[in-house]
Amino acid sequence: MSSQADSEAFVRPPGTGARSRRSGVAFELIGCAWNGHSLVGTDAAEVAAEDALVVRPGDDGTRWYRCLRCDAWLLLPEPTAPTRARPAARDEIVLPARGRPLKSRYVLRLIALTRAFNVLVLLLVLCGAIAVLVNQTALRDDLVANATTLQSVFGGQAIGQLESLLSGGAGPLWLVAAGLAVLIGLETAEGVGLWRATRWGEYLTFVMTTLLLVPEGLELTSSTSPGTIIGMVVNLAVVLYLLFSKRLFGLRGGLPAVQAERDHDISWAALARHLPDRATARA
Repeated sequence: MSSQADSEAFVRPPGTGARSRRSGVAFELIGCAWNGHSLVGTDAAEVAAEDALVVRPGDDGTRWYRCLRCDAWLLLPEPTAPTRARPAARDEIVLPARGRPLKSRYVLRLIALTRAFNVLVLLLVLCGAIAVLVNQTALRDDLVANATTLQSVFGGQAIGQLESLLSGGAGPLWLVAAGLAVLIGLETAEGVGLWRATRWGEYLTFVMTTLLLVPEGLELTSSTSPGTIIGMVVNLAVVLYLLFSKRLFGLRGGLPAVQAERDHDISWAALARHLPDRATARA
């Protein structure tokens, strides 16, 4: 009987009891695997009852530290050389991203990586355009000398357009190079803005991707290649995600709703809300 009573009276350390299963990817665990756990009080000499939300004393010189990102509780030794008397105050702590804002950040960074790939491709094309500018005369002479052979491979129309471009002087080629440079700058700005999860980066990506859908749609009228279809589907998915999930142009509550979502998942109230019931009663 006594053992049964002891078992019923035993309270597990916060976060170590049964947890509800969540579907999908736990992005918090990915963040902790990449950056390490976000702990508070590992440099403090003492902890008090008001610190119980994030750190609690254990037994025999140990403490329970709560990760501010993934909610895991880690049992670690007390610091042997503390640098401060108490854990940092709440207004001194920058809470890490978690919940829906963290998931959104991963999606935005995935889109940013596609922009980085686009920049690399455009840089290669720009280098090719500059090489053509430098060797324009020699290339035109070689094209004329081998026109018959090249027409059998690439077609007469393509070779004719290339010959007209090379014969038109450096002006058209410089326009192409300038256009590529502007496009590289815009794609780079998109990638940086998305990687840093900025609002202007989301708007810039939406506008640029929407404009790109126009020539892709026109290309589908004359060609239904798999690459064109896949590219259009991906870009359409990016546009819809930014428009509805990121609530651009005031949709679904706009920026205030985005901020409310962030406050719901990244706040001290959210940390208190995600404690197990018994731990909440003790906090």
